[in-house]
Amino acid sequence: MITDVEKEILKKELNFELNEKIEKNLIEWEKIFINYNSHTNLMSKNDVNVLFEKHVFDSLAILKWDEFENFKKILDVGTGGGFPSVILAICFPDKKIIANDSRIKKINFIKEIKEKLNLENLEIEYDRVENLEPKNVDLIVSRAVGKMIDVFELSKKHLKKGGKFLIYKAKLLDEEIKNFNLKYKNAKFETIPYKLPIEENFERNLIILNSF
Repeated sequence: MITDVEKEILKKELNFELNEKIEKNLIEWEKIFINYNSHTNLMSKNDVNVLFEKHVFDSLAILKWDEFENFKKILDVGTGGGFPSVILAICFPDKKIIANDSRIKKINFIKEIKEKLNLENLEIEYDRVENLEPKNVDLIVSRAVGKMIDVFELSKKHLKKGGKFLIYKAKLLDEEIKNFNLKYKNAKFETIPYKLPIEENFERNLIILNSF
């Protein structure tokens, strides 16, 4: 369930308030996720105990980027258990979210969620991202997948002109950006730091590629 404390965190930290439908879907999503994870490994059992703090909140931390509301078609590369794709699809029904992964057990879970929650704005693509036909999206996002330069190189064909690329990262920012600039010398980045709402000091960053 979504607790009052969690709602307050979303409101205070991300300026995001749940309406009745979103809250109902998140509660149902959590039940399905925990049940599915009990027989098919989507994440470690320890992380399930901090599902909101480490995964739901982190997915929604994209709201710290003021431009996010301007993007209507989003591709999530390597979505895994649906972070951030499913969370974004639930919370922003006006946006088209494409969940991509090449692991069938992850995709099967996303399909189940889409069906049970009737997420009409969620599209599912089972394949390596470089094998997909161009998706012409406004925004590409990726979380906990790999090195920024690698994810970008494999997925950039899906960006429409003027689109943006955003990746969630915990560390090694300077090294990642340095490696990126070795190939794209004119690349310009925006970095937005934030912390997860847990007792330990867990620092995260949104890295947005504004031009390349």
